[in-house]
Amino acid sequence: MELLNFKQRQGMRFFCILALMFLVSGVAIAAQDVENKEGDFHRFWPDNLYAVEFVNDKIGYVAGYSGSLFKTEDGGETWGAIYIGVNELIRHMSFVDVDNGWAVGHRGSILHTADGGLTWDVQKQDKGNYLRDISFADLNNGWAVGHDAIVWHTSDGGKNWQKQSLTGFTGRDLPRLHGVVAKDANSAILVGEFGMIAHTENKGELWLVSYNSGKGTLLSVVSHGDGAVAAGLDGGVTYIAVATDEQMAEVKAIEQERLAKIEKRARKKAARKKREYVPVVVEPLPETDVNYYVTTVETGIKNHLYDVSSTPAGDVIVVGASAMFKVSISEAATSQIDATGTDDVVAAAKPEFTITNLTPAENFPLPYTWMGGVDVTESGTIWAAGLRGMIVSGNINDMSFGQKLNIAGSEAVKLISSRWGEK
Repeated sequence: MELLNFKQRQGMRFFCILALMFLVSGVAIAAQDVENKEGDFHRFWPDNLYAVEFVNDKIGYVAGYSGSLFKTEDGGETWGAIYIGVNELIRHMSFVDVDNGWAVGHRGSILHTADGGLTWDVQKQDKGNYLRDISFADLNNGWAVGHDAIVWHTSDGGKNWQKQSLTGFTGRDLPRLHGVVAKDANSAILVGEFGMIAHTENKGELWLVSYNSGKGTLLSVVSHGDGAVAAGLDGGVTYIAVATDEQMAEVKAIEQERLAKIEKRARKKAARKKREYVPVVVEPLPETDVNYYVTTVETGIKNHLYDVSSTPAGDVIVVGASAMFKVSISEAATSQIDATGTDDVVAAAKPEFTITNLTPAENFPLPYTWMGGVDVTESGTIWAAGLRGMIVSGNINDMSFGQKLNIAGSEAVKLISSRWGEK
């Protein structure tokens, strides 16, 4: 028998593989149909999960790809699978009580639920824009952010949304905004690409960009005391604190030095081209009662960090690629003797940071996985979710964590609604 040439062998191999795929998928679909008719089995794809939001110790939500949403009402023992109503990656959620919550999708949807996540309405559709985070201070006031420096604000619970813009941004390209936290009805802090940090104290009428010497992308931000903590790419963690007069003067001097360098280059260019130098009029930024001072936290790692959450004790839990750790922050003001040698002068408090890794369960593959979202309940229970349908549970008291379940194959998950109708 004549030997087959290379192309013929490849064709037969492809045909065999294709036939095997049809056979396996056909058996799987048939088995699923049979079991679904019996009403005791529902198949869930191991989709990546990102959004984690717990209203209290009992009620919590996890969401991710394809509009998939999972809700627990018993502290994570059992979960209901809900289709959120849009076929989008759900990146973040924000609940203000057990009934009312909001979510954002990567195709520009802002969604709202008033019945504890069972049904959702699209309040805003920002077509063509990737929305990344949403945060509400109360039932009425909230912000959503996304790519191209998009900021959306509502003061009526999402019935109407107004677009807002950054003040004082001097970069060439508009940054992608990845995280926002509403501190109250008037104030919020956002973070994003190029080390972007900005804040508002008047419902977003003015968003002031804060000076940040670090240019690494920040992906998430959480409220911490009067300020916030953010995390992002390459192990980046940033502490955002209310600035003292001394720190504000330091930042102002840095800005004046930057403007002086720009003017120097412009003068040289004008002289080189034998033109008269015409100074550029730079409008001073508006003064505000609150400004922030940014400090980089040395984490000692280069892993990408995706989400942060505050603990009841005032620490911060950070999760990301092969990482879950706690950041403890302490500030101790120092006293100095003034020029007369009599009075103590309290200098600006210098923050100190302690990084403590949480211990994974013995069988948890931490080096080979990632967690895209995290939240900590009032009692200190840590909930995280991430790669291929993984839901993680831990506790801040014993500083450990492990996989609670996987939504792709857990008997603890019950189908409530899907894209093809309610169960």
